[in-house]
Amino acid sequence: MLVVVLITRNNFSRCGTGVIKIIRYTTKCTGWRLTFETNLKTPQNRKECVCKIRSPLIRKTIQSSLTFIFANRTKIQFCLRFTMLTTEQRALIISQLRAGRSARELVPFFSEICSKATLYRVAREFANGAEEKPKKKQKHPWRKIDPKMAATIVRRLTTAKTHHSIRSVSRDFGLSHKAVQKLLRKKGQNCYRKRKRNLIPKTQEAQRKFCSMRFRKRFRKTDLRNFLFVDECYVTVQKSFNHQNERCYGKNFEFIPDWKKFKELPKTPLSAMVFGGVSREGRTPLVVLRSGFRLNQFTYKEQCIEFVQRNLPYNLNAKTAILYQDKAPCHAAGSVQRFLKVAFPSFVHNVDMPPNSPDLNVLDYCVWSILKERLNKYGLIGNFKKLKKLLKKEWNAIPQQAIQDAIDSWQSRVRAVEKVNGGHIEKN
Repeated sequence: MLVVVLITRNNFSRCGTGVIKIIRYTTKCTGWRLTFETNLKTPQNRKECVCKIRSPLIRKTIQSSLTFIFANRTKIQFCLRFTMLTTEQRALIISQLRAGRSARELVPFFSEICSKATLYRVAREFANGAEEKPKKKQKHPWRKIDPKMAATIVRRLTTAKTHHSIRSVSRDFGLSHKAVQKLLRKKGQNCYRKRKRNLIPKTQEAQRKFCSMRFRKRFRKTDLRNFLFVDECYVTVQKSFNHQNERCYGKNFEFIPDWKKFKELPKTPLSAMVFGGVSREGRTPLVVLRSGFRLNQFTYKEQCIEFVQRNLPYNLNAKTAILYQDKAPCHAAGSVQRFLKVAFPSFVHNVDMPPNSPDLNVLDYCVWSILKERLNKYGLIGNFKKLKKLLKKEWNAIPQQAIQDAIDSWQSRVRAVEKVNGGHIEKN
């Protein structure tokens, strides 16, 4: 469609003539995007600019967007190629078609209003029975969210026992995805990712509550200075790989350099088993064992417990030390329990130990996470000898104040387990 627009002295008060025409035209959701070219007799003979028209006052918007092109503010006479028909112009064309005239006959008369392609498109729509401009069918028709519907949506996503997502709720109520998101923001509800935690069966919850109650009655705050928490843990050295966040960009994946589109990871990452003990006054030397080392009742007693007995922390006596471990099979073995009765008379017996309770061992809920975090700064480690050296170095570098704070919080954790009837106490 060709629309001839003459900008006269009423629009530009300066003298001069010229022609501007649109050489490229695209439509986007943000508005019309137009590229202009001028052939004015100026030092810069050919200039281009891009403007986004967001206002229905097209002529005024184009005039304001083109003023910066011409430094001498000349009078402009230009042809504007545009593809938008007003309602009155469309009604005029349809009235001529209804009178029996063909589109070919109307082209010379409407050449100043629209292009030939636009005129034929209007004729095809009229032949199909659409006298008005057909509107695009919305994927999700507009629908008002009443208070009852809003309460149901929020209840499904927050407190319902069955799992619901924003996609399923929007599908059930015939709403768009963005409408549900906007409602949640208005209600102050945010979206978070679920986290994993260990399963505690009902039978173990009762045992955890019973053992926590006995701990509360048996141990006082002054007894924490004699506690020795021991445990073992697997440490794996590898780089993390997240398929959602690891991205590379290019026109074709084949042409992207290998160093950018591949992340090289070892087939079998280096790992080790570590064993250690901590108290309020210090820590034992770290025992580092190779990956795949089988820890049973005999190796546990020889490699771990006897080593701890020979290397107790400062101001800790084996006869008065309260050794605390978990209910692992090698810990609960009869030979280990008999050895501990002689080596550590005040140790916590297996029958008094709560099951499935990493939240009550200082090494599990504090120390091992600090050690792994300090080890991650080294990246990939080439051999076991270097890994063992770095593990012992970072073990000794853990601040003693952090260990003391974790041990001081042990009694409050015991009371929390009893308060929740043996359930989970970790909220985050």
